[in-house]
Amino acid sequence: MDDDHAKKGAWEGLDLTSGALEPDRSGSANLDQAPFDVLPLFPCHGVPRRLQALTPEERDLCLRYRLVALPGNPAAMRFAAVTPAALEAARRFGLRVIARIDPTAFADAFAEVLAPAVLDDAVHGLARAHPELSACRRFTLRQHIAALYLALALVVALRFADGTRIVLTLAILAAFFFGMMVSIRILALASGRTHTYARVPRLAVADLPVYTVLVPLFRETAVLAQLITGLRALRYPPERLDIKLILEEEDMAMRHAVAALPLEPHFEIITVPAGRPQTKPRALNYALAFARGELLTIYDSEDIPEPGQLIHAASIFARRGHRLACLQAVLTFYNPDENWLTRQFTAEYAALFNVILPWLAAAGLPLPLGGTSNHFRTEALLAVGAWDPYNVTEDADLGYRFTRMGYDTDAFGSKTYEEANTRFWNWLRQRQRWLKGFLHTWLVLMRTPRLLWRQVGTIRFLVIQCMSLGVFATALLYPFLFIHAFWLFASSNMLERLKEPVHAAMIAFYACSFLAGYGASMACASRGLKRLGYFNWHGTVAAMPIYWLLMTPAAWLALRDFIVRPHHWHKTEHGISAVLKPAAPRKRRSRGRVLNRAS
Repeated sequence: MDDDHAKKGAWEGLDLTSGALEPDRSGSANLDQAPFDVLPLFPCHGVPRRLQALTPEERDLCLRYRLVALPGNPAAMRFAAVTPAALEAARRFGLRVIARIDPTAFADAFAEVLAPAVLDDAVHGLARAHPELSACRRFTLRQHIAALYLALALVVALRFADGTRIVLTLAILAAFFFGMMVSIRILALASGRTHTYARVPRLAVADLPVYTVLVPLFRETAVLAQLITGLRALRYPPERLDIKLILEEEDMAMRHAVAALPLEPHFEIITVPAGRPQTKPRALNYALAFARGELLTIYDSEDIPEPGQLIHAASIFARRGHRLACLQAVLTFYNPDENWLTRQFTAEYAALFNVILPWLAAAGLPLPLGGTSNHFRTEALLAVGAWDPYNVTEDADLGYRFTRMGYDTDAFGSKTYEEANTRFWNWLRQRQRWLKGFLHTWLVLMRTPRLLWRQVGTIRFLVIQCMSLGVFATALLYPFLFIHAFWLFASSNMLERLKEPVHAAMIAFYACSFLAGYGASMACASRGLKRLGYFNWHGTVAAMPIYWLLMTPAAWLALRDFIVRPHHWHKTEHGISAVLKPAAPRKRRSRGRVLNRAS
C-alpha cells in the first residue's frame, strides 16, 4: 500500500486532461521495461476525464487492448495499461507505457463514459449508416402499399373467383413451391461439386493471426462446463486467441457462474448493458467493439467445435484474397439418435450443410449462414455494418449482405457439434424465430429489388428469393397444397377431371412437383447423412414429409409474431438432452457404424 501511495503522489497537481504529463521517475531507472506492478498508478479520479478526452482512434485502442492514451505530445504518445496483458500488447506494438490504471477504477469509468456510446453503436449503428439494410422498421411505404394491394386482390379473388381460377391460383402456388425449393436440391444433387470443401495446407504456428471467438451466453449455466472444455480444446496458440464470453447484465445466474471459473488470460468477460432489443446480434455487436482478432468466429453455448477448426479456417483465409469475407463450418449434432425429433433435425442439417451449402459455395452463390461457426475476416465484417440487432435471423441476413456488397462467402468441412432439440415446444419456438427472421430478411432485401438485382445478378437474385422467401412461404403453404393435391387425386370424379385440360394439367403438375420435391429432399438428406457416417436411416428419411408438416404452425406463429412483436427473440433452451454431452468430439456409435469424431 505504501508503494501505491508513493506512486499516486507522483501524479498529484498535474492536469489530467491536457498538457504535459510526466511522472516522477525517481527510483525507477527505465519504466519502458518495468514490470506492470512497478508502474506508477494513474489517479482513479482522473480516469473518467481521461476516457472522455479520447479521440475515436484512441477509444478503439482502449476498447480492444485496455490501453489509455495519456495527454501530451501526439508525436510521442504515452499510455497507461489497465492489465498486464495490455502492457504486453503495447510493447509488441512499440507503444510506450508509463503508468497503470486500477482495473476497478477503469471498469467504473468505462461504464459511466464509454459503455453508453458503445451500446448505442451496437443497437443503432447499422440503422444510422445504412437504414435501408436494417430491419428496425418492418415495411417501407412502397411495401405497405404493395401489401395493401395484395390483400385487396386476395379478398376479391376469394369473393368472385370460380373453381377454375382457384385451381389456377393453387397451380401458381405449387409452381412457386417447386421453383423455390425443389430446383436447388435437384441442382445440388446433379452437380459433381456437391462434395467440394476447401482443403488447403495448414499455416505454420508463426503465421497464425490473432483470432477472436465470440460466445454469447444467456441463461446457459447447464452447458457452461461443456462449453469451456470445448473452447480450451481448440488447437490454437493461446497468446493469439481472444475469447470473449458475452453475458447480459440482467442474467445474474450466468454472471455468477462465469465469475466462479478459473479462466486463462485469453478469456475475457464482456457484460452487455441492459436494453432493447435483447437479441443475440445486439450482444455480438457490443462485443465486436472489443475484438482484437484479424479473424473472428462465433460459437453458441452448446457448441463443441473440432479442435483444429480455427487453424483450418485461418489457412483458407490466408490462401484466399481479401474478397473472402466469411467461411461457414459444417453444423451437426452430438445427440442425433436421441428421439424422432433429433433424427429429423439431423437429417435436415445433413442435407443443408453437407449437400446444399457446399454446392452453393462451389457455384459462387449466396450462402444463408448458420447462426454459429461462421468465421469472418474482421475488417470485412465491420465494412458491411456487422450484425443487424433487429433481425432475429441475423446470420442469413449478413450472408446476403456480404454478397450484395461484393464479398465472397464459402464453406469448409470442419464440423461443430451442437445439441439437437429434443422437445417439440422448444423446437417450435426456435423454428418460429428462424422463420420470422427469414421474412424480415426478405423484406429488407426487397426494399430496393432493382438495386439488389443489379448488385448480385439474375442467378444470385433468384437464389436469394429461394433461400429467404421460399423457406418461409413453403412452410406457410405446404399443407394446403398437400391437401388440395390429395383431394384432386382421391376425388371420385378424377377420371372426369382428366378430360378437362386445366384439371389434367394441374394433376400432372402436382404429381411431378410432389414426386420431384419428396425425391430430391430425401435424396439430399440421405446423401448428407452418409457423408456424416449415418447409414440405415431409411425410416427417418421416409418420415421427412411428416416433419415438414410441423413447420407450418411455426410459420403461422412467426407471421403473427412478426405483426405483434417483430424483434422478440425466442430463447432456445439448451442442456436438456439426456445423452451424455462429451467435452470434446469422441467416438460414438451410430446406426450402421462407429463414427470417429476426433478432429
